[in-house]
Amino acid sequence: MGWIADFPDPSDFYGPILGCSGAVPGGWNWSLYCNKDIEALATKADAMVAPDQADARADQWKQIFTKIMTDDAPWVPVFNEERYTMHSARIAGADPLFVDPVHIPINYNYVYATDAQ
Repeated sequence: MGWIADFPDPSDFYGPILGCSGAVPGGWNWSLYCNKDIEALATKADAMVAPDQADARADQWKQIFTKIMTDDAPWVPVFNEERYTMHSARIAGADPLFVDPVHIPINYNYVYATDAQ
């Protein structure tokens, strides 16, 4: 099983592959892991949507994943990929554009050559 983030939020990893709603035949939670206490914490974390709650939300998700992986250990990760993106110094753009080297499509409207006229 492999999983990459569909959107940049920790809930992307919890719901489908560790949440109770995915622990059904045909679901993505192949371990059929379902912890109702964790589910309640996840629901609470997902309700933190105000910008001033971003840090608290991140802390809540960190606690959730720590509890899952240390207390319950429903599965063992066997691979943790590291990706690298390289470009010459003459290619520029906002740093996030270069973070995910497999992101398709690359938005070339915001990547440019520094020596172009």
